[in-house]
Amino acid sequence: MKTIYARYNRHRLPPYQIETSIVGVDGSRIVVKKALTTEAKNHIAAIRNGYELVRSHLKTGGLLLPRLEKFDDSSISFQYIEGQSFDQLLFEAFRTDDKPSFFRGIDDYCALLKASFGFEAPSALGNEIAGIFGITDKDDLGENSGWLPLALADAGFENIIMSGGACYLIDNEWVFPGKLPFDFVLFRSLFYFHRAKYFDLGIEKWIPFADLTGRYLAKPDLVERYLEMDEKFQAHVHGSERCYKYKDQYLKKRVSIQSLEQTIEHQRGVVRKYHDAILQDKAVINEMLNSFSWRIGRKITGALNCLCPENSLRRRIAECLVPVPKPMKKQRLPAGTGQPCR
Repeated sequence: MKTIYARYNRHRLPPYQIETSIVGVDGSRIVVKKALTTEAKNHIAAIRNGYELVRSHLKTGGLLLPRLEKFDDSSISFQYIEGQSFDQLLFEAFRTDDKPSFFRGIDDYCALLKASFGFEAPSALGNEIAGIFGITDKDDLGENSGWLPLALADAGFENIIMSGGACYLIDNEWVFPGKLPFDFVLFRSLFYFHRAKYFDLGIEKWIPFADLTGRYLAKPDLVERYLEMDEKFQAHVHGSERCYKYKDQYLKKRVSIQSLEQTIEHQRGVVRKYHDAILQDKAVINEMLNSFSWRIGRKITGALNCLCPENSLRRRIAECLVPVPKPMKKQRLPAGTGQPCR
């Protein structure tokens, strides 16, 4: 077995701290989720239960699930799916300024979830769902778009992979019995794609987030409520005070591509400036070398060197009559000082 990739979620609360790795085995790959704490063993069991819950609700002709490879009390492994995610598809449309493909991708995502699970009418909330997401019976959610028959919180763009003509839901870590408004799941997908991942790349100028929520959410005025629900869910995983977040001094510096492009363009400007200065110097040198005075001077110097060789009596007499500039001699520098500047 060879570990290809590993990620450690130690910034979560202890019951949810796991390692996710991609492992090579006999020429193929599997995804392994392993508990990092004793408490997280229950989370591994919950992932297995979530997998079975999703499979029991899937309709024919919709999403598929990766094959479950192995399960024990501290780890679970799945088939690795190679392909293109909806996240990659949408980012490529953004990168190439292809808005029709961008909107078509989101439309296909919505249609795929509906075909896979179907939408149901709102019903009484379970205590677990109400506690995790902060939903109450008074909330006016999902009447227009419908509810998913299970709480599939993390069916985002990056967790659905298109491979071999099929679509796979590759992550079922956060699945709970009960129901969730489809619009909330869609909102989380749009929010983390647009505001969290690609905002620094200028996607807000390309397509404002308000335009996306206005186009795809049945009730765009519920955006703030969905943000509150997501914050409640994040507190469930990371703690209300985020006490398990890494301290600032351990965070790696993250530079956006936009910032890197600005730095690269600045350096290109510096290079162009020096390149222009070199060309100007070359032009001056060429002009001097091609001047009449330079050519005459070179001929006189050549004739003098021929008639009056260096260190000869004629040369000494000529130098007394007309001072002749002597060539510079190389100076020996003290050890360690390097070569003289030229």
